[in-house]
Amino acid sequence: MREILSQFNFWSAIDILIIAYVLYHIVLFIRGTRAAQMMTGILIMVGAYLLSKITPLTTLKSIMDTFVSSFIIIIIILFQDDIRHALRRMGKKPFIQGTETISSNQIIDEITRASATLASRKIGALVVIERDIILSRYIDIGTLVDARVSHELLVSVFQPSSPIHDGAVIIQNGRIAAAGCFLPLTREENLDPEMGTRHRAAFGVSQETDALVVLVSEERGTISLVEDGRITKNLEPRLLRRKLRSILAEEVREETIIPTKRVRWSKDVLDSIMRFIKLGGKNEK
Repeated sequence: MREILSQFNFWSAIDILIIAYVLYHIVLFIRGTRAAQMMTGILIMVGAYLLSKITPLTTLKSIMDTFVSSFIIIIIILFQDDIRHALRRMGKKPFIQGTETISSNQIIDEITRASATLASRKIGALVVIERDIILSRYIDIGTLVDARVSHELLVSVFQPSSPIHDGAVIIQNGRIAAAGCFLPLTREENLDPEMGTRHRAAFGVSQETDALVVLVSEERGTISLVEDGRITKNLEPRLLRRKLRSILAEEVREETIIPTKRVRWSKDVLDSIMRFIKLGGKNEK
């Protein structure tokens, strides 16, 4: 232990911090995707390899040695899609992620208004809001739009006469990036039989990414919100707006915090004035 500590210096600390930083962002990148599930399997295999090294399990050791020798090739095969998209995103979005999400309440209001209008007309819709995980793989196969988010545009896109009404609208960096996008369908078998393809697509993209999905049912004329494979049904427009603002960290806290502070400050001032009056204008000792 002393020998290890004696070799530890400033550059060792920098080296550890860099590796920790890179590993942390790799975990963030694969969180919520199929890559995370694959990583679980790989960690199990790594555990089996370490076990074969410390125990006299000859057959297991032979299999694990073969696995390790082809480890890099296996990783490339398993994560080829994720690696390709990661390389493509480097030029579009910095590797250092901030808290960049939907930052304008006006955008949320436009989505809510459009959802209410479409629900009242029983027109199906699927609006996907990108968060930390990039949705470029789905944007690329849709129709590029790159337009400001507006109630009128969203309603017009999902009209049955529109050639791109069948797919999803994806909102990226506060703008409508693409429409008519096809999303992966969930593989779960325990869904409500009444849920159609649009519902399965909403579940699928929310399970593979951290995106928020606003879903309008054309059969029932209801609004739902899907996040992380969980659905909240029959949302009123006002509740949908509140949930979106809360999840996207845009809820205005001044209405609950600042007035409370003002009330407490006013009470303290009134107490001081009353004490001053009781003392006849004399200073308290």
